[in-house]
Amino acid sequence: MPSGHIVVQAKIEGVEGNFIFDTGAGINLFFNDFAAKLPSKPSSYNFFTGFRATGERLDIPMFKNKEVLFAGKKFTDIPFSTADMKIPGIDGLISLKMFENTDVVIDYGKQEISFADAAPSSYSKSIDIFLSTQADDTVDIFTYAVLNDKYKIKVMLDSGAGSNSFWLSDKLIKTLGVDISSMKVFEKESEFNSLVKTKIYTGNIGSISNPYAHVDKPAVTFVENLIYEGKTGINWLGNKIVISIKDRKIYIIG
Repeated sequence: MPSGHIVVQAKIEGVEGNFIFDTGAGINLFFNDFAAKLPSKPSSYNFFTGFRATGERLDIPMFKNKEVLFAGKKFTDIPFSTADMKIPGIDGLISLKMFENTDVVIDYGKQEISFADAAPSSYSKSIDIFLSTQADDTVDIFTYAVLNDKYKIKVMLDSGAGSNSFWLSDKLIKTLGVDISSMKVFEKESEFNSLVKTKIYTGNIGSISNPYAHVDKPAVTFVENLIYEGKTGINWLGNKIVISIKDRKIYIIG
């Protein structure tokens, strides 16, 4: 999409839908209108409590799909949840949970997602990723990034944020020496609860980088009560990357 969000098709229990490929989702999430189309209507007494990046608590129901077809590959017994959300043309989110044993190639040039068949030894560039899971139901990934060529922090990698998205904890404003008076300040309302609002500061920093990528003067968002040191999109890592959960690596191949 123009925003940099990656939209993919998948069949859930035989029902086709359009989903945002979201490495920051943690778990597959289907909007209620789509979930109502599934042949077996979701029903469960199980639940999961998680926290959004802003610290907002979410208590969500837990289900399992018998079968998900994605890019010609079948995945079984995949946990998912549902939410009363509406985004035109979108039926939910596909997370990394399905791909714990399957390397995923994202090619921004071709606007294509595929599965890797090359041996990791054939890739010369890689960065380490760190996994965050909760009770084996969710998978999120993190890596290191360096701010202003000096401050090394851990950032969550979130393709669901779109392109060139750089969120930083507001605790880093002082560390980076950013003048608050030079930033725009506003409050953002939660998509899940209109009563929850988060203070946002927008401005620029000197750079964000890793061993293979360097972004000068990126526009950044400092977020009040962010539960991570940082959270970024993934497009800045490279034009073509391989996400390997099993190797705990992202390979840069283009």
